[in-house]
Amino acid sequence: MDCCAHEGPTAGDARFDLRRVADGVHVAVAAPAYKVNSNTAIIESDGGVVIVDTHSKPSAARVIVEHVRELTKTPVRFVVNTHFHWDHWHGNEVYPAAYPGAEIITNQLTREAMVRKGLKRIQDHVRQVPAEVARLRSDLAAATTPEQRARLQADLRLAESYLAEVRALKPALPTMAFERTMKLYRRDREIHLLYLGRAHTEGDVFVHLPTERTVITGDAVIGWTPFMGDGYPEDWVTTLDRLAELDFDTIIMGHGEPAGRDWLRTFRGYVHDMVEAVREEVATGASLDEVKQRVPPRLAPTYEKAFATYEHYRPWRAGLLANIERTYALVS
Repeated sequence: MDCCAHEGPTAGDARFDLRRVADGVHVAVAAPAYKVNSNTAIIESDGGVVIVDTHSKPSAARVIVEHVRELTKTPVRFVVNTHFHWDHWHGNEVYPAAYPGAEIITNQLTREAMVRKGLKRIQDHVRQVPAEVARLRSDLAAATTPEQRARLQADLRLAESYLAEVRALKPALPTMAFERTMKLYRRDREIHLLYLGRAHTEGDVFVHLPTERTVITGDAVIGWTPFMGDGYPEDWVTTLDRLAELDFDTIIMGHGEPAGRDWLRTFRGYVHDMVEAVREEVATGASLDEVKQRVPPRLAPTYEKAFATYEHYRPWRAGLLANIERTYALVS
């Protein structure tokens, strides 16, 4: 991977490590944040810049717009959303405002999920975050050390800022949708948007750059234990097998550093082995509690160390137990 990194512009807790993956292809790797941000891919072309995913809030998307303007005078023409989760599309509104005429693209399944579930979750945040703010204020009042106070004050500022943003959010739904495949042919680049099957959600979109041998996966592949709350663990492996058939060397993931095919094999192995272990336990009549006791020791020797690299994002054991619960509910 031809990768050059530097600290990019920031706003609040939106901090990104900017990396050049290939000629005209960049990734803004999101740093840990109070409200998680996704990575963003920036694809330059003579027909306009293509952005993949827009973070958890407009202020984070504006950070990327600032960087794009430093990179190129070419306007953003397309924004791609890989799936309906809030941390990948709540910044959508920034792009048509900054670049009139910019189109937002996803597949039909994801657009429907945004309408059916994503819009409701915005209102859930509006209702839930005030309680989070109240808890932080209470914790701050009870803090006993300067370190605790400083941390809680910072978290409180970020929570209050996020609440203001989510209350003011103007959700920008995709303006274009495809079913299985959409291809953008530029004079200097070919960009394939693909639906390969259910995985992290019902409608995960993959972006393949065949000439640059790069694939952008959203959260169908990430750098730590995956979230399966809206996922389809039994389908996930088949979808990843279809992904592996594409011609690429570099993976730009939804979260975590760019990776290669070795990580795809590890990630696929985890999903496969977890599902098979749960299936085997269910076949014996094991209860959920029994499955949660028996499966982690089976997987830990192979996967715990690999997935613990990003322990501060999603602890290995907590993530695994949540994945076991989701899989148990589906297979039993």
